Amino acid sequence: MTTRSVEPEPAIAPSPGATLIGRLEAVVTRNAARPALRAGGSTWTYGQLWERAGAIASDLIARHDQAPGARIGVLGENDPAYLAAYVGILRGGCVPVPLNPLLRPEEVATQLELVGASTCLTGTVTASAATTIAARLTVLPIAELGIRDHVTAALPPIGPSDDATILLTSGTTGSPKGAVQTHATMLHAVDQLHRSLPYSPSDVMLAFLPFFAAIPEQIWPTLLAGGTLEILPRFDVAAVDDACDRATTLDAVPTLMARLIDGVPARRLASLRWLLFASEPMPPALLARWWDALPTVRTYEFYGMTELLTISVAAPELLRAAPTSVGRPFSSSRVAIVDDQGLPVAPGEAGEVVCASPARMRGYLPDGIDPTTWSLPDGSMRTGDLGRLDDEGRLHLTGRIKDLIISGGLNIAPAEIEAVAAQHDAVAAAVVVGIPDARWGETPVLVALPKPGRTADPLELLAFCRSRLASFKRPRFAVVVDELPQTGIGKSSKAAIRERILRGDLELTGEG
Repeated sequence: MTTRSVEPEPAIAPSPGATLIGRLEAVVTRNAARPALRAGGSTWTYGQLWERAGAIASDLIARHDQAPGARIGVLGENDPAYLAAYVGILRGGCVPVPLNPLLRPEEVATQLELVGASTCLTGTVTASAATTIAARLTVLPIAELGIRDHVTAALPPIGPSDDATILLTSGTTGSPKGAVQTHATMLHAVDQLHRSLPYSPSDVMLAFLPFFAAIPEQIWPTLLAGGTLEILPRFDVAAVDDACDRATTLDAVPTLMARLIDGVPARRLASLRWLLFASEPMPPALLARWWDALPTVRTYEFYGMTELLTISVAAPELLRAAPTSVGRPFSSSRVAIVDDQGLPVAPGEAGEVVCASPARMRGYLPDGIDPTTWSLPDGSMRTGDLGRLDDEGRLHLTGRIKDLIISGGLNIAPAEIEAVAAQHDAVAAAVVVGIPDARWGETPVLVALPKPGRTADPLELLAFCRSRLASFKRPRFAVVVDELPQTGIGKSSKAAIRERILRGDLELTGEG
């Protein structure tokens, strides 16, 4: 049988001994007086960011006994001090663990304990949250680090194989864990992003995605290119509108792009030079709206994951030719499609996406997680995503293995139904989840969010899907909602939606 995979081109290798901190120091040396961070009317230059991070590093070492390799949590909203703390942890030879500020404090403490961290640096958090975490861990407010009776400590050497961050995730095996990325793996990802995307020293990157999730794909590439981060505490349509006077680019997820195109005048968004989107399927109809309204703004799609930072990328020309694709593999990524036995499938056939790349994590924490659950013998990583490679080597994602709906013994990919529902002119966003069904085992339910000022009828949406899908893929029930629950990064939370359905909080309409 002929198999289908995409082999990497020769990659750009980082210079020997290169680290994130070493590369950032080189940028600071050349650009000390240039703006690195802007927020709330204030500006931090590269020199000020480097100095503040160094003071925090010294304080962690001299006053708080943090040894090289210590794992340290970082919790708070987006602001310059958060990034100074993150860089400071790295300058001290320690390992930052960025945390989702939407988690309950008890969950924060549990996650830090899971990865072996005993200290948490806090930015903008409530006093009660800090107190709850402090009952189990050492809490150090970022605002109090490195500013009083400043001490200078010798900073340790850092090497490419040293751990650079621990990104918390449920991974491909379902239970919480920490994905460990080294300086080498993260810097390789930055180099690949710089090679494939138009990051520039002249860029002003609008940063509203939460830092705990956006540091690998947005923060490091912008800073190491010498650009400026225009920081917003969180996503806000009005704030984005205001920042369009200054921003040249942004990084978003499709759900937030839909809110922007509906809420910000096109003439304002047209000031952007380019934008990047990732993290969830892009409805072709939404992409077409962006192209129609903003023909001069170049759109790029990026596909990666917490454990494997760079998998594929789509430039504007590729997206226009294949809008349902997530592009071709990065130059150093090897992508293949395999069956449930880990064997390559025939060209064009669907299966699980696997990828080998120098941007792959070194492993999971806690120790003891069986690597055979996520890694194949050839070093490829199982992504948990379903997809296919077309004849042009472009990757098309069709869903997540854990989201797959099995109805009457047949596999249904929710993403396929969602893409159809999103074509309805009254639908702003659509999510499909499976619920138990006595006859079929599971059945798909369509949950739709209408566009502003529009109404959507559940029965009409079901009929719309029925006319465009094979009979076994048609959703049996539909519900229209005022808002969709979201994860911390702004994409729809299927787990929360399914839970609301099963609790009876949402009234479903069926075709009868």
